[in-house]
Amino acid sequence: MNILVCSAGRRAKVIEYLKKGLKEFNGSVIATDCDRNAPALYFADCIEIVPRVDHPDYIQIILDICKKHKVDGVISLIDPELEILASHKKLFEENQIKLIQSSLETIQMCFDKQDTYYYLQKLNLPGVPTYSDISKVVSLINSNDLEFPLVVKPRKGSASIGIEIVNSIDDLKNVFFKDDNLIIQPFLKEKEYGIDVYVDIVNNKLIDIFIKEKLKMRSGETDKSISVHNNKIERLVKEFINLVEFQGPIDIDCFEYDGEYYISEINPRFGGGYPHAHEMGCNFVEYILYNIKDKQNKEYSGYKYNKDYIMMKYDEILLQKL
Repeated sequence: MNILVCSAGRRAKVIEYLKKGLKEFNGSVIATDCDRNAPALYFADCIEIVPRVDHPDYIQIILDICKKHKVDGVISLIDPELEILASHKKLFEENQIKLIQSSLETIQMCFDKQDTYYYLQKLNLPGVPTYSDISKVVSLINSNDLEFPLVVKPRKGSASIGIEIVNSIDDLKNVFFKDDNLIIQPFLKEKEYGIDVYVDIVNNKLIDIFIKEKLKMRSGETDKSISVHNNKIERLVKEFINLVEFQGPIDIDCFEYDGEYYISEINPRFGGGYPHAHEMGCNFVEYILYNIKDKQNKEYSGYKYNKDYIMMKYDEILLQKL
């Protein structure tokens, strides 16, 4: 069994976990990236340098790599690529290759933060109020139905790039003057949680949930976090997953504000804080390998991990001869 990890970037731990899981199958991890200096590449068994995901021949290049290495499953670690791969799911299936990700429709809903909020409203689930019309926001502020500070970020952004906190109408207008493809949210954050979720690819059942309170962030990823048992968040996630057709690993951000919980963002892929879940026994790699063999994982029945364990990331150095 061989796994292709696309856009490996800095996610060396995910590749290490996959390599360990594939040992009993004598399998290999093949990693791709458009940057040959992406550090995670050099933790894989095989490396393939590819063009950017927006290259017109990108899918054919990935498919050729899959055929070359006899790949059984494909995992992407960045948001824009998920949509491109999902658009060609049938092509991969025709070549007996499983995409370890959700459907195109679900991915598009998650990637567009305004659509995410509308979808949560439709499901009657609590989401952080999200606006893309600045005139409506100004009107809500003037009527005291919305107050500063406000969070402004790209409608289809990722990795916390482009996020700004604004404290006045003038600041808000200046931000929108530079880029109007933005969304605005109230600053509803007393505590922030990251929830790692796995949904079975064979039967679409919820398999695992890991909840962590984020203690420190760096470059859009969780740098320090503590494992928690939170039954309100657990119930919210279970209800959400039951209503939406997800598959594979999912990363959900949730804010606590004034005793209530609000879904902030949904990333239908491995999150940057996944190593905390894995080290605590929530082994998504094992679930993936079972699914690739067309086996169903055991359905979720409660927490599989202990609470109050802190994850702390630290830097390492990798030297590689060109």
